[in-house]
Amino acid sequence: MQHKILTFLGAIIILVILGNVVGGDKVDKKEVNSSSDKSLTSSDNKNKDESTEESYQIGDTVNTKNMEITVSKFEELEQIGDPDFLGKIAPEGATLVAIQYTMKNVSDDPIGVFSYPSINLVDEKGTKYKDDIEASSAYATETKVDNSKVLSDLNPGITVTGVDVYEVSKEKFSEGEWYIKIGDSKVKIK
Repeated sequence: MQHKILTFLGAIIILVILGNVVGGDKVDKKEVNSSSDKSLTSSDNKNKDESTEESYQIGDTVNTKNMEITVSKFEELEQIGDPDFLGKIAPEGATLVAIQYTMKNVSDDPIGVFSYPSINLVDEKGTKYKDDIEASSAYATETKVDNSKVLSDLNPGITVTGVDVYEVSKEKFSEGEWYIKIGDSKVKIK
């Protein structure tokens, strides 16, 4: 039984890795649905000044070409679950930064996992951090909130919840501002 679970988790990890490699930062338009009702439209200019990039807050909705994505929760953790069984302990000098988010397909067509916008942790200098698949799987198991699509498309009108965990230097994370970057948009978490 344990072999079947590990084989299944291995297959999921490989699919997520392939999704991160093949998926892109394809975002055409961004909006925030909050009391301030801010909106920002991106241009095709890839050399856009980062200092003019608008930052959203946890709970705001970022609209991409075909999805609405909302970062709903952020946690800083030292351990996730039972490290003896699919859990994760932050390495010495590191911390685990966990986020929960929802994604809704607002288009008229199914969206494959390889077409999702990339979601990364970035510091105020723009340094990008990829999610830790092992820690993300442990967090999904621990919180039981992740119902995201791994093997099938996200159909129109459907909303799913996803989780990501990033391994970051504890010293670096204690300094400055931190964001979740969704395509070309940034959601401030700290």
